[in-house]
Amino acid sequence: MKYGNGSSSEALVSEESNDIKNTSSETVGGVSEEFFWRAIGSVADGAIHIRQEKPCQDALFFSCEKNFSIACVADGHGSNSCPYSADGALTAVKIAAEILAQTLDIAALKDIRLPRLIESKWKEAVEKIHAEKEREENFAHILYGTTLLAAAATEKFIFVLQIGDGNILTVDENAAHPILPAEENVGEETESLCLENAWTFIRTQIIPLDAQKPAMILLSTDGYAKSFADSAGFLKAGTDFFKLWQENGLDFIEKNLHDWLRNTSDKGSGDDIAMVLLFFEAVSPRSSVASPPLAD
Repeated sequence: MKYGNGSSSEALVSEESNDIKNTSSETVGGVSEEFFWRAIGSVADGAIHIRQEKPCQDALFFSCEKNFSIACVADGHGSNSCPYSADGALTAVKIAAEILAQTLDIAALKDIRLPRLIESKWKEAVEKIHAEKEREENFAHILYGTTLLAAAATEKFIFVLQIGDGNILTVDENAAHPILPAEENVGEETESLCLENAWTFIRTQIIPLDAQKPAMILLSTDGYAKSFADSAGFLKAGTDFFKLWQENGLDFIEKNLHDWLRNTSDKGSGDDIAMVLLFFEAVSPRSSVASPPLAD
């Protein structure tokens, strides 16, 4: 990935990114060498999709660089009208991560052109995929429909964006705090990057950081929160991650995250789950990485 200030749209998206992931086979992590944001993420196939022998529709991205960390998750809709939503989700996290990596300036992040750029680059990319794979259906964006959640953490601020369902939390030792809570949708309906003028549904927020940084940021697709009986149980899971981190360390969480997410899906929503956690540590960085826990 290349980095820049996002001053021109042509310079915003690079050709390659080796950190994209939508497999359920492992948990992976990274470390930021300067500001000590550590990242862990995993994707787990949903119990229902496993029984139906359907591929995972969720994707994630995370990267810890010298001055910032980026985390993205996406949930492909997976319905009959969205047969290629796994490609749509993977493309969404790639596009968002590459744009954010080159737009880490508060003025640029506040610019209304940022959501427009994410929508347009995603739509261009999935149309290209459709042509390259010579798929039989007449192309339509809905074939690749997906949600998207992303966070960029720097030493001075956290930027978050979201379209569709899913959850972003900041967590400290006392509580988990929802960011950009979505309005309740009817049934399984949700906003999507495939919609016309999708940029108008992209919610954003900038959180300035002073001496009291949040200890942890959690991003998850909706399969995780739906596995709890109520929102209180989900928020408690956020603080449980914090306690596990403090009591057992990041290596312990990393080793167990994927199994936790699979178990959560098995006992809960049955849906795919993608999750990324960013941990802030005011210590010299270690070579180890991080990861998260599960529902009761």
